[in-house]
Amino acid sequence: MITTAYVGAKATGLTLPSFSDPSLFLVAVFALDVYCRFASPSFVSRAAPIFVYSLIYLVATSLAGAFASYATQRLAMPLQDELFLSLDRWLGVDWLAFVHYIDDRPVLAEWLRKAYASMSLQIVAPVFLLAALERIDELRIYLLSFTIALTATIVIAALFPASSAITLIDNSMFHELRFAGRTPLDHLTRLREAGPLNFANSGIGGLVSFPSFHAVVGALTPLSLRSVRPVFYLLCLVDAALLVGTVTDGGHYAVDPIGGVAVAYLSYRFARRIEARRNQFPLGRRLANTPTITARAICSAMH
Repeated sequence: MITTAYVGAKATGLTLPSFSDPSLFLVAVFALDVYCRFASPSFVSRAAPIFVYSLIYLVATSLAGAFASYATQRLAMPLQDELFLSLDRWLGVDWLAFVHYIDDRPVLAEWLRKAYASMSLQIVAPVFLLAALERIDELRIYLLSFTIALTATIVIAALFPASSAITLIDNSMFHELRFAGRTPLDHLTRLREAGPLNFANSGIGGLVSFPSFHAVVGALTPLSLRSVRPVFYLLCLVDAALLVGTVTDGGHYAVDPIGGVAVAYLSYRFARRIEARRNQFPLGRRLANTPTITARAICSAMH
């Protein structure tokens, strides 16, 4: 992921923003690791490193993936809006009529907006819950499937870019919907232009693409937590609204969340197969049965 971002940025003249000095954070992580290695066995000494190193992996993957998505969009492949509009029509969806229907129902529109905004929390939820329950194998599968799904989303979106349904939107037409997740056309145009572009000063928001990554998260999170039944049932309710919210708040075509669900399911199945193969070897079995995961164990598990 990092290699894709770096090569794409170099090839297209995309400049990385500056980041804060991570020294204090790294010292804190190292101190936690030393403490958990030598502390007496307890829930904290077992669960804390699992949570911290999994979160580091997740954040690093997400940041690299976000930058890779911008870098690959700089390739400026032909926009495929007509294709996605045709697929929506084939599905029997009248995009504009549908969003007007939601806009006329304020309570429903607000519920969809909140569900759509829950994506960040849902990305972290499996790390927190599975680490607390010490379900290391399930957590490893989640992290791997997240990376596979993010990579697939970036690649597909680069090959089949679209300006998305935002081309149909005039905000003054709506009372409730604001399409906060959309990428303004002028921002997308600036991103696709040839020549250098400073990522830090570009002002470009999230990219709306096929498949929808909101939908990926909305399907992957309940899949990964299906063994935690109360949470799973709640997620099914929230994520049903999130999938609809990708259209009403994200400005996606109707086919985008369908593609996102498919990517999530296939990525999860692929990750489970990789994990099953890995556990066939002695090193895999030994790591899977280790109660405390260090940074080296997390890294080796992901390769």
